Amino acid sequence: MSDLNALVGIDFSLIGTKLHAAYEKDKDGYSVLLMPSEQNADTGVSIGQLIEDIKGLVNGVRTKELTEDEQKAMEADFEDGLSGLTPETEEQKQEFDLNKLIVKLNMAFLYIRKTKDDASSTLEYAFQLQVIAKDVIPEAVRSLVTVDNLSVSVWNTTRQKVLDQMSLISINDYIGIPAAQP
Repeated sequence: MSDLNALVGIDFSLIGTKLHAAYEKDKDGYSVLLMPSEQNADTGVSIGQLIEDIKGLVNGVRTKELTEDEQKAMEADFEDGLSGLTPETEEQKQEFDLNKLIVKLNMAFLYIRKTKDDASSTLEYAFQLQVIAKDVIPEAVRSLVTVDNLSVSVWNTTRQKVLDQMSLISINDYIGIPAAQP
């Protein structure tokens, strides 16, 4: 009798980003792969839409819907977390709109290999997140400073193909400083 091998693929979207993933099972264990793919310029979701989606997700896993007070509390908690970005005067606060902040998952890579002996199991990842903030800075100070976007990349993989496709490079690599030897 032969061992069962199986491969399942899925295309889906996360934070407005189209992704492709695969699950493979073989005689030694299983693998999960989330592959980086090129994205359209118009992808991403506003912070306001993200809050609405989170509310829907919370409502989907709860046995009862969030009350209006619970929804307002969740929004207030989220806005408090962004308080460093918000203006201080009432006039400036009216000008600040969370819907102007767009969150975009530029690319993502995830590789999990789980083997029966655990000693050779693997977890590798690379994620690029961008927050587009072109119209968030109050108009009164835009002549002094603007913030078009903020990007964050986090990775632990050393796979050159993934690093190249996702344009992941450390500052030392960029300016030509050799990696420190252990």
